[in-house]
Amino acid sequence: MPNVTPLLIALACGAGAALALRGAWRRRAVNRWPEAQATVERTEVQAVDDQHRRADRDDHPRRFLARIHYRLEVEGSEYRSDNGRFDGVPDFPSGEAAEAFLAQTPPGSRLTVRYDPAAPTLTQHGEQRLPTARLGLAAFLGMAAIGALWVWW
Repeated sequence: MPNVTPLLIALACGAGAALALRGAWRRRAVNRWPEAQATVERTEVQAVDDQHRRADRDDHPRRFLARIHYRLEVEGSEYRSDNGRFDGVPDFPSGEAAEAFLAQTPPGSRLTVRYDPAAPTLTQHGEQRLPTARLGLAAFLGMAAIGALWVWW
């Protein structure tokens, strides 16, 4: 019976590469969303436990999320959103670092956000970004799939 392990590895890596490319394509679409001016309503720092592995839960320090809540107007309608809707809330190792980040956008300040035309509460705050991490992951997994197919062949 032939060894199918390399084939299974190739299929898994290929599927992972496809998912990573899908994520990169989605980021490309977000960069093309229309922009709007948003007004910061409030900011908050949330302390969360860093629980990557349940066994080490007590050994991991807390992380601090810097959440920005804002409102924006799109075609005469007002919407509320926050900076965690698309990319996730920025996290910091200390509360002071999170507070320093939030000090850049105090309540009442204006932000430029991109919003999904189909669902304006889905927003992206910050500069347009090239999804280099996802593209790198897709390239790595694609090469791993090719390598596994070469071994299998």
